[in-house]
Amino acid sequence: MMVRTLLLAGCVSFFWTGPVQAGMPSVSLDLTDIAQLRLQSISFFLMVLLLSALILKICWNLLAKDFPKLPRISYKGALGVSVLWGLMFLFVLTMISGARELLTPGAWEKSGRTYRLVEEKQPDDSSLAAETTLDERRRKLGELRSALFMHVATHQGKFPGKADETTFAEEFWLQPGPLQARYGYVAGDKQADPSEPLAFEQAIYGDDQQLILFTDGAIKVLPTTKAQDVLNGK
Repeated sequence: MMVRTLLLAGCVSFFWTGPVQAGMPSVSLDLTDIAQLRLQSISFFLMVLLLSALILKICWNLLAKDFPKLPRISYKGALGVSVLWGLMFLFVLTMISGARELLTPGAWEKSGRTYRLVEEKQPDDSSLAAETTLDERRRKLGELRSALFMHVATHQGKFPGKADETTFAEEFWLQPGPLQARYGYVAGDKQADPSEPLAFEQAIYGDDQQLILFTDGAIKVLPTTKAQDVLNGK
């Protein structure tokens, strides 16, 4: 009776078939791309850590065969040593990064997972004109005028033939602004009368204005093209 029942059940199962689903089940995690990358990084880090502990255990125990006083180490101990070494190296690298930032503050910027040197931005002409006012430029050229006339007073009423023949500080020759450009000087023997161009600022401010100091002490503001004509003796 049991055999007949099994045969009947087998026939029914054979002839009465329907679609079935096959395949391995998959479990999908709803993670963002950033979360998946972080999960992969953590998995890779753990794999490297476990593998490093295994290599340390093997190397340590091989070395212990030649040195009887050296105790053998288990995998758990090798894992602890690997973690301790990793923390120590992380501490050292953090101290190096901190010292680097203290020695060069603001010189590094974060780029991804690393740091790179901040590219120095060259100031353009418009920013120079905004940072350095015309009054400040006139005042700075006035300081050069005072130094030159002091030279005249101590050198028999004569201006220096060249800029490097002066005895006052070098800072008097530097124009205001971040570029620290040097004032130009019209070389040659000059007297206060008739009035001649004596010193002039370099046209670096981008406002189409150039200051010229004359031998009579006057400071004139001229357009760049006209200033060039005056300096060229036109």
